Amino acid sequence: MIRRRLPRAVWFPFAVLAGCQPVDSDVSPPAELVSSLTADVQAVFDKNDKPSDTFRVVGSLRPPSWSWGEIELLEGSQLVRTEGYNRRTEKLRAQDTFQSSDYPLGTYFGSLNQQLVDAFNLYYKSTCATTRGAVCADPGPMRPEARFVLLHKGPKTYARTCDVTKAPILLVHGAMQDANVWLFPGGNDGSGNAYPGTTQKTGLVQAMEAEGRCVYAVTFGNFHGDNYSQAIAVANAVARVRQLHKKADGSSPKVDVLAWSKGVLSVDAYVGNAATWPSLSTRFFDRVAAAQGEAVPRYRDDIRSYIALSGPHLGIDLNFRHPIHTLTIASTSWNAPVGRGPMPWTWFSALQCVNWGPDVPWYDNPYAKSVCESRGGTWLDYFNRVYISNLSGLDSDGKPVSRGSLKTLNTTDGAPSGTYSFDEYNISLFGSVNEAGKWVSAYLGQLQAAADLRTDYPVPRRDSSDWKDLDADENRYYPWLRPKLTYLAGGYLDDPNRQACRKTAFDPSSSPCIAWHTYYNSRNTDSSGFYNKYQLMSGLGIASAVEMGGHFIDRLKASGLDTSLDSLYVLYGEAGGAPGSVFETDGMSCPTCAVNGDGVLFKKSIAALDVLTSKWSTSKSSKDAKQESVAYGHLEVGVTPAVWSKLLAHVKSLD
Repeated sequence: MIRRRLPRAVWFPFAVLAGCQPVDSDVSPPAELVSSLTADVQAVFDKNDKPSDTFRVVGSLRPPSWSWGEIELLEGSQLVRTEGYNRRTEKLRAQDTFQSSDYPLGTYFGSLNQQLVDAFNLYYKSTCATTRGAVCADPGPMRPEARFVLLHKGPKTYARTCDVTKAPILLVHGAMQDANVWLFPGGNDGSGNAYPGTTQKTGLVQAMEAEGRCVYAVTFGNFHGDNYSQAIAVANAVARVRQLHKKADGSSPKVDVLAWSKGVLSVDAYVGNAATWPSLSTRFFDRVAAAQGEAVPRYRDDIRSYIALSGPHLGIDLNFRHPIHTLTIASTSWNAPVGRGPMPWTWFSALQCVNWGPDVPWYDNPYAKSVCESRGGTWLDYFNRVYISNLSGLDSDGKPVSRGSLKTLNTTDGAPSGTYSFDEYNISLFGSVNEAGKWVSAYLGQLQAAADLRTDYPVPRRDSSDWKDLDADENRYYPWLRPKLTYLAGGYLDDPNRQACRKTAFDPSSSPCIAWHTYYNSRNTDSSGFYNKYQLMSGLGIASAVEMGGHFIDRLKASGLDTSLDSLYVLYGEAGGAPGSVFETDGMSCPTCAVNGDGVLFKKSIAALDVLTSKWSTSKSSKDAKQESVAYGHLEVGVTPAVWSKLLAHVKSLD
């Protein structure tokens, strides 16, 4: 059995109810109503008979004195798409936060997580938020609707001891993050102690407030959520910050906006005027995207500087090219910090699960949880399939097609029916059709971020020994899969160059991941003989992911950002990062060469100034836009004082 330790550098993210506050009409401009929608498109949006470009403050929460100064709950009136969730993407209460003797995340992140649930509960007012063992409804405080966003105020910002004469700053988090990453990167146990091994105990909020800046941050409901809905949330948050900084003469300052990782896509959509983006087809998801873009407010010229920090402006295909990352998700508990990403497969063979031999009651395998628990340890279960989606493709109009009940698919192939839940198994990027006939994906924003980057970064051949400590698949995936198949001369993996299985998620039909084995599974074998042929995983492919994301990246690339934006600063990481945080090495041309990215995203995607300013004049680009790199990885750039110094220098230069 391969034993892996979770990296230490993992982040996870008392109520006083305040009265609702009205929106100032001069800060939130009059709305343009969304045009009438066809019934099939309208069905994917939350019910809203009279959408308008306004918001309200539902209430506010005062956390413990060591935490944020205040957290407001904002509710937008705009039309938003219905957000999908599963257990891995919902907000965690303190009681839900992962806790073990090796990984005491609950001790350091439990209270911070609970504050988020309590703040969303200002609207839902459900006892489930604090009742041990209670199950919260969907929607509810753990699965808030997309029209809601939390606005956090730094301690000095809430106390108004920051310099209100300077431009306030709004921080926008990325995937698998929330606003707490800006305040306590390593958590806080309530006594000032951070997660063991954390080197930076305080965050960018404290650093900026120490320089007199007024600092705010947002928390979205689903950190993998829809980028158009989050663009609306960003626009509302900017408007609210301007309200809070209204001057005696009635004017309001522009806001500096800093977005990290996936967070840049929401800002790109707002500042890029998503309502004007081209529609690329009349197929279903492109029609949905056009309607969503129209719902995003036109850029209001209310941002002084947009700072994009290592974000996927041109997309991401990380998990498509690395089966080990996908297998890790399938093998971890729903609340584990490394298992909350999207899987680009729809099913996979149980043999890939990190189990060896029959289950024994005295050993609780920590490396095969969730859908992999008790699966694939013996030949009898090797080639049974674990279905994480029931989709078989898209129909002639581009709508998802189901191959049958997700439960039936799994229980037929060896999953225990007594412990089955739709939420536990619906962990594919592509989503599933539930028992009510509704398609649900908990990763709408990741579908929108999907892009095939193989033209610039081909899937490399890495089967030489000098890559075994650098490439995650060479280090963990192939060394696990190949010996398991060859045990007792049972079979072998038909991937001599170790590239086929890495390309499968991109296009399963043209690059299947194939194994041959003497054990015969009549349901799932492709051909029989002394050795029987099996495909080990499949999916809908990268092209379908891009289509289901409404060609978000293509639409952004065709448009760029509004030419009225005062300042653009693209700052990106150009190092792999600390050990345990390097996930993408396919940009390396040799074992000692540059990583050609930040260890998660490729350089072309994060260093995208030319695309973002494609509609700007040469003189404006030269004067108002800049791009530079820092020698840190993706998971470091937002929590490193040396990077903060650059960010502070930039905003000060604009004062």
